[in-house]
Amino acid sequence: MQSSTSASPRAHTAGDGSCDLSAELARILDDRAVTVRFHPVIELATGDVVGLKASAHGPDGSPLHLPADLFAAAAVDGRTGELDWVCRAMAFRAFLAAELPPSMSLFVTMEPEALAVPCPLDLAGIVSVAESRLRVFVGINERELALDPGGLLAAADRAVNVGWGIAIEDVGASRAPLALLPVVGADLITLDLRLLVQRTDDDAAAITLAVLQQVELTGAALLVEGVESEADLQWARALGATYGRGSHLGDATAITERLPAPRTVVPMLARADVDAPFASPFDLVADAPNRRASEANLSRLMQAVYRTALTPGAAPVILAGGGRSDQPDESSAEGFPAPATMPLLLVLFGTGLPQEPLPGLRGVRVRRDDPLAADRFLIVLSEAGAFAVLARSDRADPGREVEIVLTQDPDLVHSMARQLIRRIPSSGGSNDALPGPETPASGPEVTVDGHAPDGDAAPGRGGWRSRLGRRV
Repeated sequence: MQSSTSASPRAHTAGDGSCDLSAELARILDDRAVTVRFHPVIELATGDVVGLKASAHGPDGSPLHLPADLFAAAAVDGRTGELDWVCRAMAFRAFLAAELPPSMSLFVTMEPEALAVPCPLDLAGIVSVAESRLRVFVGINERELALDPGGLLAAADRAVNVGWGIAIEDVGASRAPLALLPVVGADLITLDLRLLVQRTDDDAAAITLAVLQQVELTGAALLVEGVESEADLQWARALGATYGRGSHLGDATAITERLPAPRTVVPMLARADVDAPFASPFDLVADAPNRRASEANLSRLMQAVYRTALTPGAAPVILAGGGRSDQPDESSAEGFPAPATMPLLLVLFGTGLPQEPLPGLRGVRVRRDDPLAADRFLIVLSEAGAFAVLARSDRADPGREVEIVLTQDPDLVHSMARQLIRRIPSSGGSNDALPGPETPASGPEVTVDGHAPDGDAAPGRGGWRSRLGRRV
């Protein structure tokens, strides 16, 4: 949980060699010597403080006092997840100790590395109290999606289940996450003016309009950050922002006085609509009008859908399923040129896949008895829209033409993408697909002909608490 703008990591040892940053970091973590400052979040219409954004600092006088330096040192030592737990717990503790009105919201950021680290035992109690008593918005960004897509959405699900909200942060840093905004389904989107001014005019315009479109379509609240002048404040109001944060509206401080209850609370979206679970995305369109086509024409149709990702702009999200076919090679990649913008996610689900079947392509291995292995699909999210082509072969007669459904229904495609992303494991570990709602139970894998393959299947993993090793 650091500030929304990060500096580049410093050297791991101070310039004069007198201070070992690794030892300093260890001391801070062991002593829980993190101080938290809170930035006021202001409702622009009333001037009320409706929430506080937490940022964690090392001790005064420490070379790791600044959040960027503190987290840079943790990254070098591989302790980012542990530090993030400490920072969030200290924010919860300070917020609870201040006895603020229950309508006051707390904004915290979750670092992606924390998804794979157990909550320290001595912090579990305060985290549990926070879950039951505080109104919290958990901030996420596109870096988290690339590192641990399934874990990110699992964490978001967990936050929603305890009554917390989801905020998308750092919008303005690039156009990269724009195609993913509808998938996350955030309650609040933060547009950072400090990051936006660093972009080209074209990028800044595209980012701003995409955010405003998402706010209009979903009802998400807009928080403009980096409000450092009266001109910034007027621009935030012109954009229709409900909330603002920045030095012009109030500096970050410790909580030294009891704040009055805001007249309104930062709203959370009603989440009555739940994604219909599926074993394979084709299940969601099985009753839709379909067509039959040859394998050659299926390939042409998939290439047409794929090309929607080639336009420069937001980083596309490309999710494909190869069924039980052989591993892809360079020849099978013909007709699918590299997008102009590096995809935020470029993932292939299939049986027997390595971590990287082709350069830049992330392989997610599914069991042969997983329903996801039965069908083929291509899902593309880009600035051009949301597209999916899904194909199912006749198992009794593999030589027949393939049953195909093409959909551009954004709600349907985003639902497919959400559920597939939940099955993508974190980078750096096993590439076995995380279990889905209708995947086979853990145990020996069974092939389509009823025989177990060589080797044991990886044990199933599921549940946000179990993946984090939570003890609350």
